[in-house]
Amino acid sequence: MTKPLGMGYVGVEEVASGEIDYTAAPAGGAGTVDIVQLPAGALITKVVVEVTAGFNAGTTNTLTVGTNASVDDLVGAAVVTVGTPGFYEGTGKVRTAAATTVKAKYAQTGAGATAGKATVYVFFVIL
Repeated sequence: MTKPLGMGYVGVEEVASGEIDYTAAPAGGAGTVDIVQLPAGALITKVVVEVTAGFNAGTTNTLTVGTNASVDDLVGAAVVTVGTPGFYEGTGKVRTAAATTVKAKYAQTGAGATAGKATVYVFFVIL
C-alpha cells in the first residue's frame, strides 16, 4: 500500500533535514539532536552533513550522525572536518527493523565553542 504525497510513497527517495549547532554540547562535553524519526522498513541511502559555520572549540570538535548508541553508524567522526564549511558525505547505510531515530552528535573538548552550525540531510526510501 502506498502512502499519500508528503507521507512517504513506497519506493520513492525522500530527504529529511535538521540542524545542530555548538550549543548542543556543553564545554568539554557532547550533546545530541534528533534529526528524523523513520518508520520500520525504511532504508537510509545517504547522509550528507553541510557545515555552514565552522565549529571552534579549543581542542577538538567532532560531529557524527547515526542510529546506534554511539550515534556514528552513518557518519563517523573522521568524515566531517567541522572547522571548515562544506559538504561531507557519510558511508553508512541502515535498514530499519523498527521505528528509528536518526540523531546528530556534537562533541567538544578544551575551551567551549562559540560558533558552529551544520545541517544534516538524511536520504531514505520507505520499502
